[in-house]
Amino acid sequence: MFVFDAHCDTLSTGRSLWQNSGHVDIARLRARGPGMQVMAAYGSDQLLQLDRLGAVSGSANCALLPAVEGGDTVENLDGLAPFLSRKPVFFGLTWNHDNRLAGGCKGVGGGLTSFGRDAIRTLENEGILIDLSHASEQTFWDVMEYTRATPVVSHACCAALCSHRGNLNDAQLKELAEAGGVLGITFYPPFLTGRDEASLADVVRHIEHAVSIMGPEHVGIGSDFDGCELLPEGIAGTQDIPSLINALPFDEHTRGLIAGGNFLRILPSRQEERRANEVRPYA
Repeated sequence: MFVFDAHCDTLSTGRSLWQNSGHVDIARLRARGPGMQVMAAYGSDQLLQLDRLGAVSGSANCALLPAVEGGDTVENLDGLAPFLSRKPVFFGLTWNHDNRLAGGCKGVGGGLTSFGRDAIRTLENEGILIDLSHASEQTFWDVMEYTRATPVVSHACCAALCSHRGNLNDAQLKELAEAGGVLGITFYPPFLTGRDEASLADVVRHIEHAVSIMGPEHVGIGSDFDGCELLPEGIAGTQDIPSLINALPFDEHTRGLIAGGNFLRILPSRQEERRANEVRPYA
């Protein structure tokens, strides 16, 4: 089974990437089988985390892809350059709080800033997709109006089932799908149930709801492994993703899309032809 997990925070823990007591390591990724694992750099030392990943990225049969979670340290366009050189696949504008780029889901409700628009233009010109996880709803709608590339929400759930501020309502789900984007369903129990407890069945419920609104081509997995201490019963780490996929009440083709095919389809490398043919300017 090919698995694409769109978000984990293992880099920020400082644990060994080879083998550790957390949720993701190279040993378990090898056991999980072929696929891709997006590893996000979060916090004040993001560049060091990305360099750490680069040192081991060719060591697993599961490709390790860099991403950035939160642009809090970016003060101007020159501040983007070190991130561009490390070639992240996704760049998350915010992590919960407002910053110079945009409003976060725990902020005052603001949206995309003028600097944020310039940053998006720079990132997308380099083939980096914008990740709207942890963004305010206003930021979501501003980016959807402004972006000309495929947007992603690497890790969130469905507000119709759980009203957590980090989740997306049905209107957002529809808009994301219409833009060709993908939502990665996260495993963090407060996003799933609003409580500290959840089950594998709760993850399945959110996937089913997202599929019912967005269609099966726009839903994937964004575990948030090592970014949360709590996990649903039945999921202890990356090794359990195949069991989750097998529990989905869909046919084999649809399960394959959700397991990894959808995120694989929108990878920046798959967007080069679209960008080359894109004639719509930024608003």
